[in-house]
Amino acid sequence: MKSMRSKSTLLLLVLSAVFALLGLRLIEVALFRGADFLALAESNRYFLKKEAAERAVFLDRYGKPLVGNQKKYFRYVQKDRLYSDKVPINQEEALALLATDSAQVTHTFTRIYPYGEALANVLGYLSPVTAEDLSKESLSLDAQIGRLGLEKFFEKNVRSQPGISTLETNALGQKQRLVASQAPLFGQNISTTIDPLLSQLALQAMQGQTGAVVILDGQNGQVLSLISSPSFDPNVFSEGTDENKMRIRDYLQDSGQVFFNRSVSGAYPPGSVFKMVTALAALHHQAIQADTQVDDQGLLEVGDFAYANWYFTQYGRVEGLVDVRKAIARSNDIFFYKAAEWVGPTKLAEFARAFGFGQKTGLQIDGEATGLVPDPAWKEQTRGENWYLGNTYHFGIGQGDLLVTPLQIATMTQAIAHNGRLCPASLLKDGQIWCKDLALQQEHLDLVISGMLAACSAGGTAYPLFVFNQQQPFVACKTGTAEFGAADERGYRRTHAWLTAIIYLDRAEGYELKEPWFSAGDAFPRQLIITVLVESDQDKPFKEGSADAAPVVERILSGLLDKNSATSAAETQN
Repeated sequence: MKSMRSKSTLLLLVLSAVFALLGLRLIEVALFRGADFLALAESNRYFLKKEAAERAVFLDRYGKPLVGNQKKYFRYVQKDRLYSDKVPINQEEALALLATDSAQVTHTFTRIYPYGEALANVLGYLSPVTAEDLSKESLSLDAQIGRLGLEKFFEKNVRSQPGISTLETNALGQKQRLVASQAPLFGQNISTTIDPLLSQLALQAMQGQTGAVVILDGQNGQVLSLISSPSFDPNVFSEGTDENKMRIRDYLQDSGQVFFNRSVSGAYPPGSVFKMVTALAALHHQAIQADTQVDDQGLLEVGDFAYANWYFTQYGRVEGLVDVRKAIARSNDIFFYKAAEWVGPTKLAEFARAFGFGQKTGLQIDGEATGLVPDPAWKEQTRGENWYLGNTYHFGIGQGDLLVTPLQIATMTQAIAHNGRLCPASLLKDGQIWCKDLALQQEHLDLVISGMLAACSAGGTAYPLFVFNQQQPFVACKTGTAEFGAADERGYRRTHAWLTAIIYLDRAEGYELKEPWFSAGDAFPRQLIITVLVESDQDKPFKEGSADAAPVVERILSGLLDKNSATSAAETQN
């Protein structure tokens, strides 16, 4: 009996303790944490639904879109549920549902690139976020962000914030009513300097060759075209179809490195297109004069070494006495060996850096290479070696350790064309342009340009362009054939082809712009800089500026210009 009472007492104590704890918990919940639990209950009652917002676009120099956004519609299978399955529907079906029951319809946007490969490297593309992206910033799991080009550089500018609808739900997770809505916050459209049709023309002019084309406005450095070949179709990243996945895989395995932007990321020896810098440096430092002559007898011998002119190497012929104008027109190596020797490697390097070599131009694209400008101090510091006269000779003709990008060559050419004012290349139409005055004498610039005009005229090296200078010369250029890599068993090194040109459209007597450039008026520049690089390949390891790069410029100009009626009539009579 006593045992029974003890057990009852123990049970009563346990129950009292349990109820006491429950009472304390109730007091805590009701008095101290009631507001928290009320907020939690309210949050469970409401659901935030995001509405896809259209990404801002990039506009060409004429104010027309370079990219687009295509709406893709879906129908909710269970329209009242928060996490309903969705099935794709076409626009007609979507419009019908929107007119009768809009709650059944949702949409997303797909990025469209109408100019495909021609603008792929300058615009870039969109792809889904990765774990690395999510670790850097707060993004939606279904978001897409810019990769490469302008899409990447201006990601935060063109990205739009989705609209948000607040929905009331019941205990079964069903939508009850719309409580509030917040409109999307749209990104900023970016006005660029790009001419898409000229870019298509430039890519076609490459005819599948590996290399780059850069076209600038000669007066301000604005970029009209920035071509890297081979290229890729950015539209394959917009939808994850099996076909697109296969194409992406093929791109990644392509030996042509289609995602490598050769126009800004490729660093190459410039060869003879650098000779204008050597000429201007020597003139500026009074190492040579306009009438200074060098006797080309094929070889320049220094001790046990001999340095040849290309004309002697290829044809066994010599040029005789050569001044700076003829040296540029004929790309005479002997003259520029001596000019570099007389100005000296340190001053030549300083002059090259003033033109922007060895540093980024600051273009609004990631991945820009700096290149390399060597000098005696650099060689001593990096290699622990002395600088020799032979290094100076190679430097003077754009060889040796000198490395540049196609964009840097185009920018250098722009400075020569624009009275010695170096304008940083830009892809922004409305951006502020601050051009740097290189303090060059106009007579020196005129002398160099006269040599470039001669290079594109009969007797020069750029024979595919002679046709444009038969009347009033308006194409000034310089060819380049740049050696690189190790020598083969015969002692030859493979060569890339270069050509950089100034196109004076206001002097193009007998020619007129084709449509649509003719009707573009002042929006189309009156002075163009065209720089072309054609890489060596297995089929043709020895590319030449005159034979391989100049034809690209010829095809661009033929696609851009028409002979006017008066010229055509005169030719018919003759």
